[in-house]
Amino acid sequence: MNDRWGDNPSMHRRHFLACAAASLPFAARADSFPNGPFRILVPFGPGSATDQSARQVADGLNRLFGVPAVVENKPGANGAIAADIAAKSKPDGQTIFVCSNTAAASNVALMKSLPYDPLKDFEPLTIIGRAPVFLMVNPSLGVTTAGEFVELCRRQPGKINFGSGSASTRISGELLKAKAGIDMVHVPYKSTPLALQDTISGHVQMCFTDPVTGLPQVKARTVRCLGVGNRGRYKLTPDIPTLIEQGVPDFELMTWTGVLMPRGVPQPILARLHEAVVTTITEPAYVERQVAAGSEIAPTSPEEMRRLQVAEIELYREMMKIAGIEPE
Repeated sequence: MNDRWGDNPSMHRRHFLACAAASLPFAARADSFPNGPFRILVPFGPGSATDQSARQVADGLNRLFGVPAVVENKPGANGAIAADIAAKSKPDGQTIFVCSNTAAASNVALMKSLPYDPLKDFEPLTIIGRAPVFLMVNPSLGVTTAGEFVELCRRQPGKINFGSGSASTRISGELLKAKAGIDMVHVPYKSTPLALQDTISGHVQMCFTDPVTGLPQVKARTVRCLGVGNRGRYKLTPDIPTLIEQGVPDFELMTWTGVLMPRGVPQPILARLHEAVVTTITEPAYVERQVAAGSEIAPTSPEEMRRLQVAEIELYREMMKIAGIEPE
């Protein structure tokens, strides 16, 4: 017999079962995972870009594994509240932390002490999407360019308030102050949608947002976008000028969303979840929606995500020095 296992029927049977298991749906590949619903923790409120990504992941996990996937919004402390809960969760693969670069990296530079360590307490899974920050103002200010906004701030030092709902948007405002030589007052919020809402209502005059949160309001004409924090014109919004080309030197800042898992999740489960999340976020309908909103889908390997985390921590430390911000 030319078969590589000869006449050993048990080897034939094991090979058949292995092949059959590989072709089964996600939910049928293992008896022990998942053994209950997924819990997806989000460090910002409903409506944020991170929240929208988390709900897409939840929908995908529900369909692929056949179990509920429940999103829990835990805003506050720049994402540290949700991150701490996630870090202390049982590492069985059923608690998933969908977060922005704030909780995954930036907080290390921004805060003196954290109840968690984004590198030591978590396993990276994948980046979901990324985009630059966008400068939004209340239309009643009467400015139409970043240059005009800077001049307004110079005429009224300390009179313009800017809102922020994350480390990225906070640093963006502080970096603008440092790069343009202006004085503004920072007003913190629990999430970017809340900061944007108060910009719309006039409680603050300016905020930075990600495109998923901000650009729909630009289209609705409730806020005005004055520029994008990218080195060159962002390919998804080529009509919006950069802050650099409007005279704000070297202003470049990206936001991203990713998935972290509590440290200790078994590698086979991490591999299955990585496959499931990447499958979900690369579905054409979701990609099209995100592109239309100005966000690029950018799945990575766990190793690539970890390298990005480490680089971002150093980047934010450098930006805080430039902006003259002490860790809080």
